[in-house]
Amino acid sequence: MRILVTGAAGLIGRSVVQLLVERGHWVVGVDRCLMPGLQLIPNSVEREVQWIEVDTRDDTALYSALKGADSVIHLAAGASFLMYEEDPVRRTAAAMQGFHNLLEASKDHGVERIVYASTSAVYEGNALPYHERMSLKPPDLKAFAKKVNEEMAELYSDRYSIRMIGLRPYSVYGDTEMSKGKYANIVSLFSWALLGGQTPILWGDGNQTRDFIFAADVARAFVLAAESSLETQVLNVGTGIETSFNQIITLLEEKLNIRAERRYVPIPVAIYAKRLLADVSLCKERLGFTAEVTLDAGVERVLESARRALRSEEWAGLPTAQQAFYS
Repeated sequence: MRILVTGAAGLIGRSVVQLLVERGHWVVGVDRCLMPGLQLIPNSVEREVQWIEVDTRDDTALYSALKGADSVIHLAAGASFLMYEEDPVRRTAAAMQGFHNLLEASKDHGVERIVYASTSAVYEGNALPYHERMSLKPPDLKAFAKKVNEEMAELYSDRYSIRMIGLRPYSVYGDTEMSKGKYANIVSLFSWALLGGQTPILWGDGNQTRDFIFAADVARAFVLAAESSLETQVLNVGTGIETSFNQIITLLEEKLNIRAERRYVPIPVAIYAKRLLADVSLCKERLGFTAEVTLDAGVERVLESARRALRSEEWAGLPTAQQAFYS
C-alpha cells in the first residue's frame, strides 16, 4: 500500500515511517522541516522513503505530493499546547488549514483512508477516565483546533466516503525528542535536567498526572489503523495508567541512583490539565492495540538516548531545567 505520512520527521512520524517500511509499505514522508528529524531515522529506513519538504498549508504542493496515495497518516501540527499559547493565531489556523487542505486533496485523488492525530486535550473538564462517548468542550486552542478537525473529518467521510480514523494520543514521550527542544515531554525534560546536573522544575505541587505513552507504541496504533478496515470513528491511544510528575522524578532518582532537588513553582498558564487518564478499552477491542512499552522501560530508553546525546556535539544544547517548558 502507498501511504503518505505528514509530519513524518517528527517524534511519532519517525517511528511511523520506520514501522511502515518494515511492514513492506511504499512510504511518502512529508514534513515542512525535514532536518533535524531525518538525522534521528536509521539510514536503512530513510533510503526507503520518498521524502518531500512540504508545508501542509501549501495546498498546491500537498496536492502534488498526494498523487497515487492509497491512505494517509496525518501527524503534522504543533505538538504542544504551549506552542498555541505562544502563537495562537498562526498555530490554530495552521492546524485547521493544513488538515482541510489534506481532506480536499484526498477527496480529489480518491484516497481511501485517512488516519489523523487528534488529542486527549479535547476531553478536559470531564470525569476520569476519559472515554470516546463523552461530550466535548475543548478548553484551549490546540484542543479546539483538533475538535474542529474531527468534525471536518466526519463531514468529508459522510460526503465523500473516505474512512476517517481519528486517534487521540495521551502524553507522548520518546527516546528521540531532541528535535522538539523545550517542547519535549517532561519525561525527557526531567531526564535531561538530572543528567546535566540541573534542578528539575515542577509546576504546582508536582501531583498533576498524565497517561504517559511511548512514541513507538503510538506509532504502532497509527499503522494498525491505516491497515485496518475500521469505519470512521475516534479512538483513545493511551496506557490506562496514571502517573504523577513527582513519580517520574522518583523513578529517575532510582535509575540514576541520586537524590534530586526539586523546585516547585506556580503554574504559569491559565488553562492547565490537573489529570489525564485514558479508557483504552475501545481501542483494544476495535484495533487490537495495547501499549507494550512500560514506563520503566521507556524511561530507561530515554536516559540511554540522552546519555548518547549529551556526549555528542550535535546535541550538546539540550534544554536545561531553566529553559524548558513542562506540559
